[in-house]
Amino acid sequence: MKRPLQILFCLLAMLASPLHAVTAMPIPVVVAESEDFEIVGRLEEKTFIFFVDRNKSNAPVLAASLEVEQGDKKAIARFRPETGDYLIDDAGFLARFAQPGVYPLSFTLIVGDESDLLSANFAVNSALTVTDAGERQLGGWLLPIALIALAGGAVWYFVKRRKGGEA
Repeated sequence: MKRPLQILFCLLAMLASPLHAVTAMPIPVVVAESEDFEIVGRLEEKTFIFFVDRNKSNAPVLAASLEVEQGDKKAIARFRPETGDYLIDDAGFLARFAQPGVYPLSFTLIVGDESDLLSANFAVNSALTVTDAGERQLGGWLLPIALIALAGGAVWYFVKRRKGGEA
């Protein structure tokens, strides 16, 4: 082996990087339609994002007023011009969707002088928690062994080199 030190460094780098298991987790989505409008919402860990379009032309509806109601709680979705969507990040409102279940939603949409009331059942099939169960991290015993092997390889390399041997 001509470059054992480089190989040991590469091995240490591979051991130090955690491997993550990729698991597909369904993102809860709600769709509410009326004759004039369509609202599509996507619940993420800390936000509820809505896209509002005209139903017939699929043209985006921008800068409207959107209120979402679930049970006795209401939240105003804030329009974001940079992304063209509407955002709810109220933790108190979003907390009710933390557990699996079906939640009836009502949407009040005001676009200029037009208004519409839409409704939909929102199904959350799994709890919205991020888990690291599939993650393999560098174990407590693995790092010291890798460092000892690296140090031993470095010592071997330099001793062999000083003696004039081929490393």
